[in-house]
Amino acid sequence: MKPKFLLYITFSYSIPICKPLEKEILARGMIVKWFVEDENTKNNFDKNESVLTIKQAVDYAPHIVLTATDYVADFIPGIKVQVFHGFPANKRKAIDQFVIRNFFDLYCTQGPTSTSIFKRKSKRLKHFEVVQTGWSKMDELFPLKTNQTIDKPVVMISSTFTKKYSLAQNDEVLDEIKRLSEIGKWHFDVVLHPLMSKEVVDKFKSIQNKNLKYHVTFNLIPLFKKSDIMLSDTSSALIEFLLQKKPVVTFRNNLPLPSYLNITKISEIEEAIAYALTKPPKLMREIEKYALESHPYDDGKSSIRVIDSVLSFLAKDKIHLKPKPINLLRKYKIRKKLGYWTFKSYSTPITLKTEIEENRKGDGFSSRTFFKNKISAVLITFNERSNIDAVLENVQFADEVIVVDSFSTDGTFERIKENSRVTLIQRPFKNYTDQKSFAMAQSTNDWILFLDADERLTEALKNEILTTVNSENTANAYFFYRTFMFQKKILRFSGWQSDKNFRLFRKSKVAFAQDRIVHETLVVDGKIDVLKNKLIHYSYKDYKDYKGKMVKYGQMKAQEELKKNYTPNLYHFLFRPFYRFFNHYILRFGFLDGKKGIIISYLNALGVYSRYKELQRLKQLEKKKSGVSTNAKI
Repeated sequence: MKPKFLLYITFSYSIPICKPLEKEILARGMIVKWFVEDENTKNNFDKNESVLTIKQAVDYAPHIVLTATDYVADFIPGIKVQVFHGFPANKRKAIDQFVIRNFFDLYCTQGPTSTSIFKRKSKRLKHFEVVQTGWSKMDELFPLKTNQTIDKPVVMISSTFTKKYSLAQNDEVLDEIKRLSEIGKWHFDVVLHPLMSKEVVDKFKSIQNKNLKYHVTFNLIPLFKKSDIMLSDTSSALIEFLLQKKPVVTFRNNLPLPSYLNITKISEIEEAIAYALTKPPKLMREIEKYALESHPYDDGKSSIRVIDSVLSFLAKDKIHLKPKPINLLRKYKIRKKLGYWTFKSYSTPITLKTEIEENRKGDGFSSRTFFKNKISAVLITFNERSNIDAVLENVQFADEVIVVDSFSTDGTFERIKENSRVTLIQRPFKNYTDQKSFAMAQSTNDWILFLDADERLTEALKNEILTTVNSENTANAYFFYRTFMFQKKILRFSGWQSDKNFRLFRKSKVAFAQDRIVHETLVVDGKIDVLKNKLIHYSYKDYKDYKGKMVKYGQMKAQEELKKNYTPNLYHFLFRPFYRFFNHYILRFGFLDGKKGIIISYLNALGVYSRYKELQRLKQLEKKKSGVSTNAKI
């Protein structure tokens, strides 16, 4: 199975940031889905695109969350990566972008201007890393081409929605832009911030003419390319525009830099535009310098660098990083905003050991990423036709699937044969310990995932398994807690609430105890641990099926008991079954499961009774054989 990505955004302006990343992820054959907070922004995606709800995003269990917003839901699994929704634009002294909100494990910065600040913060706080990659949104901008003005110079107008700094919300500026457009020397393309009020938008729409057009778009790159200069305020779009080495005129920028022409009077707008169009040498040198400091990459491959960096971070040892701060207030606000309440929070980044295959052909690049430690999924079956398709589909993420079948008569064997990925072996069934020991020995990988045909892994559990086997300092065997399903409904009590079994372990460190033939025991050499996510157990199909299992298990258990030197009596036939019922129904709260609790508790008690009934039969048979043997000697 390959690493799974989640692209996490809020508003539409983040779509062109993440689209190049999506393209690169898919080119490498990896999995990617979207989570979009804003309902209106979701309208920009078609039905075929994978946009998840918050619950689906949690269940999807990504390994990497690429975020183009200031925060991210901490309860979604995976490493959290900040890829930014804009450049620091000197607004509010450029502090917004550099606030550490304690959500991210890795910051992929755009250039030296932002990298140096984040690296200083990383050195001090020690719970995240920083890597300079360039900004994915700029990939479409490069390589740069000379703009050929066919009719008249094009002036692009971009404005922030913050009223204090916005030129678009100044009616006198609006009147001046209208006047200049009517003169006809220049063509104006207007784009406003997606959060700009409808009132302001309508004003610009109302002044449209043959020399002024209002654009509704979140992808500014095509407009950047066709424009000769930009008229802006403090919008971060001005930095994106400057990377083309084209001039920008700013109106009342609160922290003006030598790389753009800042004016403070409306009467200066016309003159400033005309001057910028001449591309003054001193200004162009300042723009060149500023571009190198902000985003030194002009190869259009920032997305490649981002994905390479996050995969490297995913695989590397991160033991040096501190856990992220508790951050209670911000976490509460996120849960409230998203309407998703959970105590789960991921304070430390996961580590997954991966191997990367890379192929470079000319200027092209492709890469495939695989988890380093491979897993063998192993099953033993007998007459599991109703379960086999689902369980084989469920373990397709494993590197190897092995099934040992005990000569099924219901079509199970024939069905498995149709699956080319499965190594299928038929072998007579002696007992569970013997059959499972044999099946385990057939695997070629050290990590074994041993399932019953009526068990299913959730996506979250699959992700945890892959994370676990590819992490540092793993245990040698892991218990799985199980969710018991009663006719496709959860059985919450009746003794099954604490049910757990070994399901994931290293073949080289375990063995099945040979003195058990049912409910086999795994002997582990070394550390044992428990996985957090539960395995789903569809054990109860109907009354007849479950009764048959309990009787069968009871009879097999009797063969173990036969080695012990005792004969069952009324204590075993009456008290032991009664106590099993009492334990499951009363002490283990089976009565809270209603009718289901009575049925399960009764059938478990029946299993105990069947054990001693079978033991009695075996003892009598043993006694008869002993008598025959004695008479033969006489």
